[in-house]
Amino acid sequence: MIIDSHVHLGTMLGFDLTEQDIIASLEKYGIGKALVSNLESTEFGHKQEPLPEEIVVSELESNRRTLELVRRHPGVLFGQYWFKPATERLTTEAEALIRDNRDAFRGLKIHPYHSMTSVADPKCKPWLALAAELKLPVAVHTAGDRFSDSVNVYTAAKAHPDVDFIMVHLGLGTDNRKAIELVSSLPNLFGDTTWVSKEHALDAVRTCGANKILFGTDNPIDGVDTYAKYTGLLDFLKTELSAEEFSLVTHGNAERLFGI
Repeated sequence: MIIDSHVHLGTMLGFDLTEQDIIASLEKYGIGKALVSNLESTEFGHKQEPLPEEIVVSELESNRRTLELVRRHPGVLFGQYWFKPATERLTTEAEALIRDNRDAFRGLKIHPYHSMTSVADPKCKPWLALAAELKLPVAVHTAGDRFSDSVNVYTAAKAHPDVDFIMVHLGLGTDNRKAIELVSSLPNLFGDTTWVSKEHALDAVRTCGANKILFGTDNPIDGVDTYAKYTGLLDFLKTELSAEEFSLVTHGNAERLFGI
């Protein structure tokens, strides 16, 4: 069993990530389950410019689309609720969507760069409080910019010890070292393998422990064959890790954190 903890749907900013490509890729490459979030919750563009009004999708609508997708593929797809802290607030209706569909929404998601908001910003507190109450892990895009710096996730994790945080990318565009060290320092910090080299992924497992790193890919960002770029990683980790360690990275940690 392989679980991809980092999959997207939606049409936004030049991406068109479809249900058809998600399902076809899972079937083609033998991926058993996936956690999906909708990039239509993006708040700012690639240069952090305001989005044209005609392409803005509300947080509620974006996550309803995630829910509809998950409901069409029970037991295979599970949702991550992508929230919009810069331009929206946690409304009663949005909270009800999560609470009433707790079986479908297994985590929260924030993209600090495209929200121009650090996960440690006070604006995120309502969502993090809900995450603590409902035991929802929070996936956080990490990179080299000031909003996405991995130290912000560390700060949030220190402030919310009852919430599990996943540093996706382990610091995209960096040498991953700072993110790996931070993940190793707190029990509620985790990392994923999305866009991480096989050598750095192995370093993360060795430094943090096999129970702290999840397999993730950004599928289907490069189409149906996105997973072709990760077969080398999986083969490498299978060779370098024990069977138990490999099992944790490829599915055990996701099963535990997301309850799937």
